[in-house]
Amino acid sequence: MHAQQNQVAIVVPTYRSGITPLEAIALQQCQKVFAGYDRILVTPRSLDAADLYSKYDFSSAVTFADDYFGSIQGYNRLMLSSEFYAAFLKYEYILIYQLDAFAFSDELPYWCSQDIDYVGAPWLRIHGYPDLMKAVKSRIQMLYHARFDVQRNGRPSDMQFVNRVGNGGFSLRRVKKFYELSIRLKPQMQRYLNSTDHYLNEDAFWSIEVNRKKKLLNIPGYKKASHFAFEHAPGKSLKITGGKLPFGCHAWEKNLDFWRPIFKEQGYTI
Repeated sequence: MHAQQNQVAIVVPTYRSGITPLEAIALQQCQKVFAGYDRILVTPRSLDAADLYSKYDFSSAVTFADDYFGSIQGYNRLMLSSEFYAAFLKYEYILIYQLDAFAFSDELPYWCSQDIDYVGAPWLRIHGYPDLMKAVKSRIQMLYHARFDVQRNGRPSDMQFVNRVGNGGFSLRRVKKFYELSIRLKPQMQRYLNSTDHYLNEDAFWSIEVNRKKKLLNIPGYKKASHFAFEHAPGKSLKITGGKLPFGCHAWEKNLDFWRPIFKEQGYTI
């Protein structure tokens, strides 16, 4: 069962027309799983992506200025801009599906019914705690570091990211809320827009900065988000979900040994 028309679109950003074999797998799966949805290719204005557009049967294409696609910093600017979200205001949600993403099945109706504003793969703490006291102490530290933006060597401390949600490469975003906040929070964005540090990428802004002082985005906890997507610790994630595969995953090429048998069941050799 598909989500309602105009409720959600799949947005696939790329800065080039040539793709790798693994990226081809990501696009084949996107076409297969989301056949009934608007699938929108996002590219630089100067890029001729006609072959990519037709081969993977995209519904439409949206272009933005080339300088948004020349670097990670440029992409961060795009994903923090009201210009980007304005292009998709006809939809309630967009699913960002980068070329290193993969969806196992269509769970969009479920996730679009959860009244969330943002969800992506959580940044999990890989190792457990030796006892309950240590776990509680660590939880208090995480809250403190996030609330007061504790820095280490001029960048946000690692504690700010522990079990936070989540990565933007495969993420569901409520369009109107992101559009409004991208205008309202421009002063808070400047630090992120001026940085090349990956600790200050666009998804860190939406995941941590936006809710630092007051809850502005409804973001699920890491356990629920683990059912949405896995990323850097898929083995730990699989334990959290009780052995159930998530809706999708991101950066799977970094854990090929883990994903190889699972992708084989999906019909892909990686």
